[in-house]
Amino acid sequence: MKPTLIAALACLPALSAHAAGIALYPTGPAEDSAFVRFVNATSGPLEVQAAGSGATLSLPVDKPASGFMPVAAGKPVKGTLAGGGQGLPVSVNVKPGEFATVVALDKKATVVLKESPDDFNAMRASLALYNADPACRQAGLRTAGRNVGIFENVGQGQTKRRLINPVAVSVELTCDGKPQGAARDLGALEAGQRYTVLVVPGPQGPRTLFANDALTR
Repeated sequence: MKPTLIAALACLPALSAHAAGIALYPTGPAEDSAFVRFVNATSGPLEVQAAGSGATLSLPVDKPASGFMPVAAGKPVKGTLAGGGQGLPVSVNVKPGEFATVVALDKKATVVLKESPDDFNAMRASLALYNADPACRQAGLRTAGRNVGIFENVGQGQTKRRLINPVAVSVELTCDGKPQGAARDLGALEAGQRYTVLVVPGPQGPRTLFANDALTR
């Protein structure tokens, strides 16, 4: 993992846990760092319960994505996604330098999307499209009202990333070239920062979530 990439990622507030100072997961040596985040794409609040410790992480509907947490590479990251009186066990292996996103879906299922980004540019923003919805076979993203394509043909379970100008932007989701739902305002993207738009299932069809790809500390 390049030091410049890590330095470029903004920090989020520390994760809440039952005991102050307890990380959700143990980390490994810096040179073997890997990263995991959790995204709540369900209709209600979720809690991530780490296996082997009492640490938890809340994912409310209005703040569905955690920051990227450093974890030991090459070792299973295990836990339970709890919500609505039910629990869904999860386990994911992450390679050194890899960023994994665990997306919890409504039907007691998860999708894990991974990337190893190396496109840091201090003058531009980095935007990715993650497709976690089986109903959106070929996802795309375009600027709202202008129909300028940003991404196209992102298959289910796939990701694409590109550098864009650091400007305020609203985007529209397309599936198989057809618009889906309302536009999403991403706000003013900042130079040197990384962001992700996630395609997830919704009650009226595919929808989007937006996340800042920040590291937690």
